Amino acid sequence: MKTIAITGAAGSVGTGLRAPLLALGYRLLLLDIREIADCREHEQARVVDCTDKDKLIEAFKGVDGIVHLSACTTDAAWDQQVKLSVEGCIAVFEAAREAGVPRIAYASSNHVVGLHPRVRDIDNQVQMRPDGRYGVGKAFGELMSSLYAYKFGLKILAIRIGNANDKPIDRRRLGNWIWWKDLAQLISIGMEREDLIYEVVYGVSDTTRRQFDNSRAYALGYRPEGRPDEHVDEVYAIDPPPVPGSEAALALRETTFGGDFSQWEFVGSPQRLY
Repeated sequence: MKTIAITGAAGSVGTGLRAPLLALGYRLLLLDIREIADCREHEQARVVDCTDKDKLIEAFKGVDGIVHLSACTTDAAWDQQVKLSVEGCIAVFEAAREAGVPRIAYASSNHVVGLHPRVRDIDNQVQMRPDGRYGVGKAFGELMSSLYAYKFGLKILAIRIGNANDKPIDRRRLGNWIWWKDLAQLISIGMEREDLIYEVVYGVSDTTRRQFDNSRAYALGYRPEGRPDEHVDEVYAIDPPPVPGSEAALALRETTFGGDFSQWEFVGSPQRLY
C-alpha cells in the first residue's frame, strides 16, 4: 500500500479526494495548517505549515508521492500569492527532493489559461494566459514542476483542475467540472505511470461541451466517468444563457475560459485576446 501525502488536505479539494483515494488503495498522510480530526482507517493527519521546509522534510520521509494542493485559492493580493503559492510551492518541492519523494501530482488550474477566448478547444501546449494573480501563482507551480522533473528526476503530473465538486454548479463549469473519482484517477496516474516524466493535463470530466482538448490525459490512460451533460437541465434552470448578442453575452465572463476571473479588473478592449 503506497502512502500519499496531501498538502492543504483540510480544504475542499483535499476533503473531497480522501474517500476516492482510499478506495483506490492508498494510505493518506493529511497535512494542513488546520487540525484534521476525522481520520479514517489508513489515514493520518499532521498540522504542518506548508511554507516550513524543515517540517515538510520530516513529514515527507517514507512517503511514495505528494499531492500538492496547498496554495492561495483566491485572486487575493500579491503578498498572499507569493507567500502561499510561490514560497509554499518552493518549500514543498524542495522538501520532496531532499526527502527523496519520487512523485508529485501538482494541483494547477484552468486559470493559467483563463484569458483565452472560448472560440475553440485548447490543449496543454497553448500559451499560458493567466486571468489573474491566482493563475500566475499556479503557473509558477507548473514551472517548478518542469524544473524538478527534468533537472532533478521527480515524476510530476500537473493537473489543470477546473471545478472539483459533486456536480457542475453553473454553465461555465459544465465544461470544466471534474468529479472526485475522476480527479483521484488522474492523481493515481501521476503516482503509478512508469514512463511519466512531466506532463500537463486538464482536470475535467467527460463532456460533449468540452472546452479543453485533453487528449494527452487520455493517452496516459485517463478514462473519466463523470458526465456533466447529465446535469444540463438542472444547471440551465438556475443559470440560463444570456440573450445572444446582448451585452451580457459579450462579457468576458461569457467569452473566455476564465469566466469572472477574466472579467475582474480587465482594462481596455477584449479584441487583444483574439
